[in-house]
Amino acid sequence: MRIRPSVVVALGVGYVLGARAGREQYDAIMRQAREIRERPEVQGAAGLISAQAGAAFQRVRGLLGIEPEPPRTLPFRPLAAHSSNGVSSVSTH
Repeated sequence: MRIRPSVVVALGVGYVLGARAGREQYDAIMRQAREIRERPEVQGAAGLISAQAGAAFQRVRGLLGIEPEPPRTLPFRPLAAHSSNGVSSVSTH
């Protein structure tokens, strides 16, 4: 696989701009993204889009004649149970 020169240039530019912005700018961007993500309107839109994507996926599977998979059970942990570094703050004991 060959890496295109334009990809290397784009990565280099991104690295330089990111290094110049520094940690404070990164933290500010992440804080703004988190605030936007937590807005009820955004969560509602994300839920609607997710439901529509799931329905479209099921329609395509039906058109292709693919049998539906049995539902998977995944452990559910609310987002509030995790800190920003991914460590769970809820005891599982």
